[in-house]
Amino acid sequence: MFAFRKNPVSYTFIGIIWILWAVNILKLPEKYAAVFSGHLLGDLLTPLGFASTSFGGALALTLMACFAAPAERLLGPVRYFVTGCVAQLASIPLTLMLARVIEHMGLWTWGDMLRQHPHISPIGFFVGGAGVASTFMPRLWRRRVRLSLLSLTLTLVFYGGSFSDLLGATTALSSIAVGMIVNKERPTLTSSVQEKRLLTALVISIVAISPLLVALNPHAVGPLSSVTRLMWTADASAYQEAAACFSDRNSALCHDIMAFNRIYGFGPAVADLIPLLLQLVLCFGLLRGRRLAWVLSTIGQVVIMVVLLLQVMYLHWDGVNLYGVSLTATVLPWVACLGMLWFNRSAFQIREHPRLLLSVVTRVSALLLVFVLLWVVVGYLVRDSFLDGATVMDLLYEAPLRFLPPVVAIVLPYILVPDSTLGWVLYEWTGTVFWLIAAWMLYRLFAQPANPKHDEALAKARAIFESGSGDHVSFMTLWDGHRYFFNTAGNTYVAYRASNGVALTLGEPVGEDPMGCAAEFEVFARAQALKPAWYSVRSSFIRPGFKYLEVAEEALLSTENTEFKGKKFQNVRTARNKAAKEGVQTQWTSWEQLDLTMRQRIAELSEEWVSEKALPEMGFTLGGLEEIQVPGTCLLLAVGDDGTVHGVTSWMPVYESGVLAGYTLDMMRRADHGFKGTIELLISEALLIAKQQGCGWISLSGAPLASTTHSAERARQATAGAAGDGATYHAKGAGGAEPAGASSALLSSILDRVGQELEPLYGFRTLAASKKKFQPQEQSWNLAYEDELALPSIGFAIIHAYLPSLRARDAARVVRMWLAARHA
Repeated sequence: MFAFRKNPVSYTFIGIIWILWAVNILKLPEKYAAVFSGHLLGDLLTPLGFASTSFGGALALTLMACFAAPAERLLGPVRYFVTGCVAQLASIPLTLMLARVIEHMGLWTWGDMLRQHPHISPIGFFVGGAGVASTFMPRLWRRRVRLSLLSLTLTLVFYGGSFSDLLGATTALSSIAVGMIVNKERPTLTSSVQEKRLLTALVISIVAISPLLVALNPHAVGPLSSVTRLMWTADASAYQEAAACFSDRNSALCHDIMAFNRIYGFGPAVADLIPLLLQLVLCFGLLRGRRLAWVLSTIGQVVIMVVLLLQVMYLHWDGVNLYGVSLTATVLPWVACLGMLWFNRSAFQIREHPRLLLSVVTRVSALLLVFVLLWVVVGYLVRDSFLDGATVMDLLYEAPLRFLPPVVAIVLPYILVPDSTLGWVLYEWTGTVFWLIAAWMLYRLFAQPANPKHDEALAKARAIFESGSGDHVSFMTLWDGHRYFFNTAGNTYVAYRASNGVALTLGEPVGEDPMGCAAEFEVFARAQALKPAWYSVRSSFIRPGFKYLEVAEEALLSTENTEFKGKKFQNVRTARNKAAKEGVQTQWTSWEQLDLTMRQRIAELSEEWVSEKALPEMGFTLGGLEEIQVPGTCLLLAVGDDGTVHGVTSWMPVYESGVLAGYTLDMMRRADHGFKGTIELLISEALLIAKQQGCGWISLSGAPLASTTHSAERARQATAGAAGDGATYHAKGAGGAEPAGASSALLSSILDRVGQELEPLYGFRTLAASKKKFQPQEQSWNLAYEDELALPSIGFAIIHAYLPSLRARDAARVVRMWLAARHA
């Protein structure tokens, strides 16, 4: 009852749809049936030969109504009903015009069917309501809903091809376009890696599942409807007709009956489901960012297109033009999938460990060999279960066909004709059982860590981190993307990335013997033909022969000052007082403790922030949605009374001798239209929490390319010194380090200039300036390197670490935004 109150329109339509279907099934007397099949219901609520006469049609419309139900809750029942009716009525003439265009273009017999049978269904109502409602959704769900609508409706057009399907696609396109125009939406610049994975998997799964849904509709007339019916329609009674092959197995009648039996029935239906099952398993791998899933999905789309074209060309179905437009249209859904895979290829970079991959390939190959032997050996033992018997050569010849879907195998010649139940079971289920087991193995491969050895190293690094000592960025070494080097004693490690001939570390060694481990790591790196470069290290970290260049300034807040008195903290006090009045509260928690609703709200907030940036989401020392899910990360949220998330910050623990010493700020997101003083509220509250936990400080972290004052001044001093006497400044003593020589001074000046130019794109310097409201203490984070000639390689390694997925189109977009910002 509660669900009906929230979605009365959707549930009412669902009830009417199934009543119409029941009326048709029950065959009511004409005087009663007329009540349900009049012009009003017949034209607006039933597809006339689709929902009212087909179980599949009623089921498809029910699923569409459920999909659009959130739109009713968002718009309200009245607005949803009005919006749906307007979208439905406005799209009907557009669809009629489009049907006439298709008819005049002579595209198959499809155009004639559209004009002769313009049946209308409520699909335009549901799709139109969802399309318009998407305008008022958060950007994350807006993109998901629109892409789902377009993928589903366009795929249904190719498979079902009815006027109702065309109406759905027309309504989806028009309602989304109207929403974008009315809301004056700006095009989305980019999306997070997780969202790219989800959207890619979503499109591929919709294209894969749509044929199965349309197969439930016996009136499908689309370009691919014949393929759909051949794949999914089953008639097990056809087995009884195999006796016709006894008289002459080479006769045309025997050939037709065998072709029929090989693609129809329960066994072939399950076998034809195998490609769908494999694609869904690959979509699971895509969601987890696996490169293997991306490669196999790409190959799979190509294979499907080739198979479909072969079927169209060689099976000669009625109503299909073999040349030109129809052949192209046949593969359009899978071309779209290929485009989606290629466009988002950078999101799938998690590669399986070679040994793990080899193990799975070996097991699948062994399994294939076992089932081939099973087919040959058992087939020979029951050779009398086939017409004229079965020889070993016959069984070997037919073996490849047993592992192909029946709809594919039908285009290939056959030798064996089963004439008993045992023969049919062996004939149909040998390949099916193999593929079911292989699909399970593939699923298990994607479900487990891509590199078990890396996970073992990560677990060891975490144990050292929590029991030892590190710097303020040591927790970042537990994020994905790092390699680990452990010293001989196994009590200290270095996290690094290898790129452009550089071993780029993240911070200092973590553990009991940092200097000894650093020396061992440098020897190891040189042995691997890598140049060691220590990134984001403190000035107190001294390495013999290394030069130092400041790359960021860290802002530190002492927990001794938590009263926020004085004019300098006026903004902080105002934010805290205003939050109390407006009912905005803070919540100290972790990702594991959040419920699904709160997780989704945080994901939406993060996606809003990412989509407004010109460049892809950065990594390395800048965490995102994935990094806040790492165990041990603390979250501090600003939540309103209505559950709205106004802001979120993540805090990484810092240990000294195994004891919690402080927290380092990582991710910081604020809602565009949320509480104004969100950041001041969250940082001040984090300082209070740290004090309660006995910590002496919190770090507001360092912003890359934001150290404008000190670095520029030191660069000028170094340049002057180098010009005066040619001196080179090295690390000296325990007190600190100086920049070295004119080359590093030039690089420092360049970085300072880059920081100024990139400010419109990322706002690092604005962020650094906002932290000064808390009057922090500042200390430098440095890059330590040996050879100045290696600075270009180190620079590229740093860029690759922060932006591993940067591509040419991203760079072009950056240039456009940068130019726009310069002329603003």
